[in-house]
Amino acid sequence: MLAFVLALKLPTILILAWAFHCPEELFRPGWRYRGVLTVAVVHLLLALLSLRGEKSSVAELFIAYPLLWSVLLRSWLRRLLPIPASIWLMAVAICLLLWLEETWVIADFHSPPLRHYAHYFGFYVGMTATIVLLYHHYLFTPLQTFIVGGLWGVLVEQQFGGPKLFFSGAVAQAVTFGVYVFPVYGLYLAAPRLLFFEEFSRPCRTSRWQALLLFVAITVLPLLVWAAWSAILKAFDFDPSGVEFLA
Repeated sequence: MLAFVLALKLPTILILAWAFHCPEELFRPGWRYRGVLTVAVVHLLLALLSLRGEKSSVAELFIAYPLLWSVLLRSWLRRLLPIPASIWLMAVAICLLLWLEETWVIADFHSPPLRHYAHYFGFYVGMTATIVLLYHHYLFTPLQTFIVGGLWGVLVEQQFGGPKLFFSGAVAQAVTFGVYVFPVYGLYLAAPRLLFFEEFSRPCRTSRWQALLLFVAITVLPLLVWAAWSAILKAFDFDPSGVEFLA
């Protein structure tokens, strides 16, 4: 399993990091654009092939790729949005883009759609608020956001599953888990940065600590907002039964 995941996901991480290193080149047909397109097509084909098995693996193999397609179709999507876009329009677009990822979890685990979307809404609101706030004040490169997002996912996915595996001595499983999760969460932060490249390139402020600040904020704030949202749902007698809990 480790060899298969490394053979599939490690090139994915390296190709995306290489493409995001020079984002302006990604916005027009060229090697970087074709590299990201290859990643998207390969994972789409693997997801379709997995439909022939007992378990579809749509969530694992396809969850990140609405985000990938938003990067690849950026020029077309930006025709639908004003340039520059207002901060509120960016927030709504980013929240919907991220929230859409839950569709593939719903499809793969047969989670009740409305309850599932409602349950996770607070998490994506918190994530969106963190992204918009920090990207609006600091000049992050797309590569920075991809790396920070990937490390964040390795930490928090499956309720801190990566660190639990590592400290329990299951190092190979921890590496498999980390490499598998990294590109998904990396795209959570990189795709909004690329989609609104012009707007988020306007801040002139930088700090040697900005990557650490982003990592801490994206780890803490979405969970706090999600907890508050869950409390609100509970106050209205929301029933989460049947919802797939992945994080």
